Amino acid sequence: MVQDQGSLEKAVKGDYDFSIGDIIAEAWERVKGAKLKIIGAMVIYIVIASLATGIISFFFDAKPFYDAGETAKGFLTDMLISWLASPVTVPLALGLLLLGYSRANNEELRIDSIFNYYVLVWPLVFATLLVSFFSYVGFVLLVLPGIYLSVAYNFTLPLMVDKKLGIWGAMEVSRQAVTKHWFTVFGVYIALAFLLILSAIPFGIGLIWTVPLVLIAHGIMYRKIFGWKVHDPINS
Repeated sequence: MVQDQGSLEKAVKGDYDFSIGDIIAEAWERVKGAKLKIIGAMVIYIVIASLATGIISFFFDAKPFYDAGETAKGFLTDMLISWLASPVTVPLALGLLLLGYSRANNEELRIDSIFNYYVLVWPLVFATLLVSFFSYVGFVLLVLPGIYLSVAYNFTLPLMVDKKLGIWGAMEVSRQAVTKHWFTVFGVYIALAFLLILSAIPFGIGLIWTVPLVLIAHGIMYRKIFGWKVHDPINS
């Protein structure tokens, strides 16, 4: 296990520290040897998520609304499709993210581990909907509150499975901890987004490196803020 582990107690007090450069540099070092499994898991996620949304879109098609200029109805239909697909996509997306966490903690990567979190499907889905709702309301009201909450709640799902917190508890712990160093965490996300965009320009080839980099960087931040307990939180 990597030594620089945070804890819940330290996290909510803001007793942690890292720089944007530190996170990206360590993540880059950990990309080597992890690309194949992480990209393979991402392909599995894309295929399954596309099938789920495609099947639902057969019954709820947003395209006619957009074609008719009814953008609001089209947007709401797209949201409905996303919500209906979330029992399939959310646990799988979390499993993909936690591959990066495993790499950030020197643990063995198993592609099949992305399926581990379906046992928590409904709490994960409800937490995702709740976070999305608060963030959306924040964007509608003043934009800045939406940006703040989107960043502050970013560790909610990992906290639920790693620390076994309830939905609201995980949301609040994530918010309280991130708020203490919000601009640093936000800066990491901005830097990672920039790298993703830049790497996608030459035919997307660079994404082979930057997608694992992003997932691993997220795991490094989590480790430094909250501490990472075990490889498989569900079965421990």
